[in-house]
Amino acid sequence: MCIRSPLMICETSNRPLRSGKIAVGCAPYRRLICRGLLFSLFAVSCASTPLPKNSSAVIPEDFFGIVHAGRTRTREEYRLLDEMEVRWILNTFYWDRIERERGNFYFADYDAFVDTANNEGKKILAVLGYETPWLYPKGKSKRYISPENIPFFLNFVEETVRHFRGRVHVWNIWNEPNLMFSYWKGPRKDYIELTRLTAQRIREVDPDAYIMGGAFWRAPAGLIKSMRKAGAMENLDGLAFHPYSVYPRGAMQAHDKLLNILSTINYSNPVWITEVGYPTAGWYPTKVSLNEFPAYVVKTITGAAARGARALLWYQLLDDYNKNEVPPGTFNSEDFFGLVYPNYERKNGAWAYQLCARYLPGSRYTSELPQRENVPSNIAVFCFLGGVSGGNTLILWNDRNSIQKAKLSLSGPVLLHDITSGKNSSLTAEAAVEIGKTPLFITWQGAGIPRLEIVK
Repeated sequence: MCIRSPLMICETSNRPLRSGKIAVGCAPYRRLICRGLLFSLFAVSCASTPLPKNSSAVIPEDFFGIVHAGRTRTREEYRLLDEMEVRWILNTFYWDRIERERGNFYFADYDAFVDTANNEGKKILAVLGYETPWLYPKGKSKRYISPENIPFFLNFVEETVRHFRGRVHVWNIWNEPNLMFSYWKGPRKDYIELTRLTAQRIREVDPDAYIMGGAFWRAPAGLIKSMRKAGAMENLDGLAFHPYSVYPRGAMQAHDKLLNILSTINYSNPVWITEVGYPTAGWYPTKVSLNEFPAYVVKTITGAAARGARALLWYQLLDDYNKNEVPPGTFNSEDFFGLVYPNYERKNGAWAYQLCARYLPGSRYTSELPQRENVPSNIAVFCFLGGVSGGNTLILWNDRNSIQKAKLSLSGPVLLHDITSGKNSSLTAEAAVEIGKTPLFITWQGAGIPRLEIVK
């Protein structure tokens, strides 16, 4: 989504635009309109949750992250990130902040951010972009890097990667190049060449660097195939992906589409979901109510983990306004993607994220369990065995607007977790449950084979 500086510049007037404010005629406003139109294309999808094609997947121990986290560098924020089991934080390393004047590099602000994150035990995923004003002394930004300016960008990349070598864990080249009127307004071939040359330069500076490209909004088949053909993916260790959709099942469908594209070009490096989320207010068609937000969080994370994503970074940590303090007339959904309010009060979805981040890392998804009897296709079933928590996790929901009674057979202590509050209650080993649209999040400690039976 919109990765903003504290100050955005209106493209038509060059006047500062405070975060969260939209001026008619400026680029961020047009970007929002474009996104609303694009999102509306995905408002209809199949009724049942699409199941992963893979029968199993191991969820990495450092699977979970959050976008735009760690910026305050305060102990209070990092205490919250610890509680939410966050391992990765993503931030953009803006060219215009680092090389404000040609040849003069300013790293102090990013040094403070990087050093604090490392000291707090968080891994950093840094996005490299975008432009710097001295490229255009006589005109406005072109919103892309033209061929004659690529050497300047490569110099910025080289200095930045060298400076932070060993302190930044993953470098990502650019963001959402396929989203109309947003981060890349130039020819596709120039973006592909920028990616190829940037990845090559990073590899020359730091042979051990982990490099990603893409950060694609959904799955642009033509662009991905062109990158592969041009050699722009040769130095990439993985691809970044943003499966935004109106519903979680749409995000899963987008993920499946990307995996199908990659299989046709014989590209098997990991897929990182470096942004996904839903606003709880504003005018985006992807808006979800606060009551539904926890279910969307659990369903999206579950689908990505079962599909073998390398990591998932939720967009984003903070809303722009505290609860009940939103100014009248505020309509920008970008202000409401947070899991937490600015005063660190949690939105409902924060507990859902924390449950997933606590119990899924290190586990193995298997489609073969639980053993099923009379389970229809409208019941989504995801089983994760083992993990750093020492137990097992079963996540269930009903794609229909109805309640389905079921019997669970599990061994050992069994807990049912409330995805809205994080609280839990005990279940018996032979438990009767009701499966609705809100996911059931169940953990147990025993080693026996779980069984699920639908009760007529």
